[in-house]
Amino acid sequence: MWPVWLRSEYRHFIRIFPNGDAGCELFLTDSVRKNRYDISSTPVEVRFDLPGTRRITHMSELSFRGIDIGRVEPGEDLVEPLVETTNDEYPLQDGDVVVITSKVVSTAETRFVAADSVTVTDRDERVADVTGLDPREVAVIYEESEVLGAIPVGDIGKDLLLEQAVDTETAEEAIERMPAALLTDRNGRLCTNAGVDWSNSPEGMMTLLPEDPDASAREIREQLEDRTGADLAVILADSEIMGSGSMDLAVGCSGIEAIDSNFARTDLYGEPKVGGVDLVANEITAGSALLFGQTDERIPVVVARGLDYEDGEGVPNAGGLIRRGLRKTIQLTTRLKAREWF
Repeated sequence: MWPVWLRSEYRHFIRIFPNGDAGCELFLTDSVRKNRYDISSTPVEVRFDLPGTRRITHMSELSFRGIDIGRVEPGEDLVEPLVETTNDEYPLQDGDVVVITSKVVSTAETRFVAADSVTVTDRDERVADVTGLDPREVAVIYEESEVLGAIPVGDIGKDLLLEQAVDTETAEEAIERMPAALLTDRNGRLCTNAGVDWSNSPEGMMTLLPEDPDASAREIREQLEDRTGADLAVILADSEIMGSGSMDLAVGCSGIEAIDSNFARTDLYGEPKVGGVDLVANEITAGSALLFGQTDERIPVVVARGLDYEDGEGVPNAGGLIRRGLRKTIQLTTRLKAREWF
């Protein structure tokens, strides 16, 4: 019966390959309906037949292969089990993009903070009082980033989150743990809570993002290339609040140009198109997240194969753009509302 092909409403085909005897579920969600498929084996590869062509790819097929490297303990070598597993199950090839969750990289780099060791200031207490966050977490967030604002997650999305919950009581508890999120600028990247995370962390510990995600991606890529002989790219992924849910985005990369600089190409009618600046690293990361999961799937690595990409280093620093964008958005919104009223 394998492989199994599934078709979504938007003509994207997904092919599932088995790996082991554990059961699995694949969720396809769009604005019209939610389809749930129960498959009798764990999915380790997803293939997308992409309609049409794009300048960066000129391809008809892109595959994603999940790699279970086992549990990585703090301070352990991440590359060795990755090389051993891929050599046995899915040997790396030239052009492969290795996407790794930032959490497993942070674990290997022992990027943990013991909550009881954090010194809390009056500012941290005041911010915690307003947001409902743990003051120790607030202190770490300020240490890791510049805080730009706050998002009342509980007030905005509680009803929707409860609708999507597998257990209402557990969902209520989760929402209470993060009633709000701080909007932060961490090394030029806009994110919530500076990537500081209590989930999937040792008890009483907070996990931080890798200190320099681009440098971590580069080091992993160089080690992988040295041990496999393949010409590769590496992307580090982290989940982020996005619209009515969450989405995995690239926080660091090496060996791949993160952005497809294709602005102002002409459209089908010969007119200059506003779009075309594709966030390639984010798109690959989002596809990989179909296999990562967010709970106990234990697939921390995905190999994307078939993408024709440009060589590059690092996720672009958007710190100045973030500040300018926030300021200009407020200014334009103020002018717009003034025109509505007068």
